Amino acid sequence: MIERLDAIYAIAQHRAGYSPEEDAAHELAAGWMREAGLEVSRDEAGNLFGKRGDARVWTGSHLDSVPTGGKFDGALGVVAAIEAASRLPHAPLAVVVFRAEETGPMGSKRLTEQPDAFLELHIEQGPVLERLGEPLGVVTAIAGQARGLRVFEGRADHAGTTPMDVREDALVEAAAFILHVRDCAGAGTVATAGAIECEPNATNVVPQKVTVSVDARSADASLLDTLIADIGFDVQWKSDPVPMGDAFAAVLPDAPRLVSGAGHDAMFVPNSSMLFVRSLNGGVSHHPDELSSAEDIALGVDALTAALARLAS
Repeated sequence: MIERLDAIYAIAQHRAGYSPEEDAAHELAAGWMREAGLEVSRDEAGNLFGKRGDARVWTGSHLDSVPTGGKFDGALGVVAAIEAASRLPHAPLAVVVFRAEETGPMGSKRLTEQPDAFLELHIEQGPVLERLGEPLGVVTAIAGQARGLRVFEGRADHAGTTPMDVREDALVEAAAFILHVRDCAGAGTVATAGAIECEPNATNVVPQKVTVSVDARSADASLLDTLIADIGFDVQWKSDPVPMGDAFAAVLPDAPRLVSGAGHDAMFVPNSSMLFVRSLNGGVSHHPDELSSAEDIALGVDALTAALARLAS
């Protein structure tokens, strides 16, 4: 599995959705599927399937990556799924590799058929399991998200000649709002002001207009609505929290339970369950230092295999 992760990463660090690099990664995975005794096919969206028998139980992830990506995001779920399928040579199941998760997701939103169960193994992309000293965590839900903007209007003035007490500085107002965004996030929520646009964006001009982006998240729909109201911003896009199934909880009753603050293909596939593998290096992800240990990966594949065997039988 580590060798296969290296082979995918060697294609390119950045494998954009529907790019030649993502195509090449899919071809690698298709070859490994055939080695595992799976029948390879693709749907209209380009999602890759390796099926055996009446495959009503699916497992997999994605092979596209962000420009600064590491080896494990998405790719681990694919190679783990193929390995689990090879360990269950008589089980009716499917391994699926979705297209363009990082820019949509685009593939999982366009499925023409749906499984009775979908299992996704994924790195945590955060520090919680590392801090707990636990190799695996069962995902209970994927957080809902709200994204939008807050615009501040001021007046452009000369930075050298305009007294401080008569300025209408839009950036100063925006700075106070950014701290407000941080302070509004309480237990069970997170909020981020991640981008600003300043006009006219000149060193010697008092800012006239500033636009601040807001990203608010929670696995609790009521908490998310309260957070949006407390922050006060124009919501441009919103998704509801998505509860996950208990396929992994059934085989890992004592593993810690986590909420995923990041989005995944599992949000768009019915009857999904997710398992996180501990991320090391402080949980860094979307970065070359992204890391999970071979020992933790082995435990994750064992759990995935057990869950698949239970469902496929």
